[in-house]
Amino acid sequence: METEFKYRINDASVFDSIIKDPILENHLKNDKVDEVQMHAVYFDTEDQDLRNAGIAYRIRYENDRIVATIKWDVEVNEEDGLHVREEIDLVINDERFAEAPDIDIFKSSDAYEVLYEAVGDKKLIKTIEMDFCRKLVMVDTGKSISALSLDEGVIGNKKGAVDVLELEIEWYHGDENDFKDLAHRIAEKYQLEPEQESKLQRAFAE
Repeated sequence: METEFKYRINDASVFDSIIKDPILENHLKNDKVDEVQMHAVYFDTEDQDLRNAGIAYRIRYENDRIVATIKWDVEVNEEDGLHVREEIDLVINDERFAEAPDIDIFKSSDAYEVLYEAVGDKKLIKTIEMDFCRKLVMVDTGKSISALSLDEGVIGNKKGAVDVLELEIEWYHGDENDFKDLAHRIAEKYQLEPEQESKLQRAFAE
């Protein structure tokens, strides 16, 4: 399960302001901002069966590792940008598989039934690619642990490139209400605009 707030911003410096804000005083797990270079590739059938079923199949290169991800059953609160969805991640060691993945790798997970019902034995092909840098800090309030991140880059689709500048606050562990309260305080102070769409949805919408 993934639970996160997503915000569309116009200025990357907002991230720097937030991590220096008294709201997060003594809550950052360390002073270091991690940077991860990400190249994400989304796969679907030629008939877009996954998209039609509300499922995302992603292979993402994250610095020196490769992760296969399935997301489904998405719920979005349009008022505050809270996204809740089922998610399963698997680390991939075979670059050849990453170039031509299938659904069998998820056979031992809850995602397989969902995937097979949507695509059966159909071949998966590349649909959307994205390149962005993620800046991330871990936040530990003593009641909840979450990640505050900034994604800056581009989405590539058939029409060209779409810029991405997005702030996320993702719940990892602990008191969910404490996590939501922290996100709401940050969003209110910095007048953050809730983002209702995922990057993949925006790629198809642009």
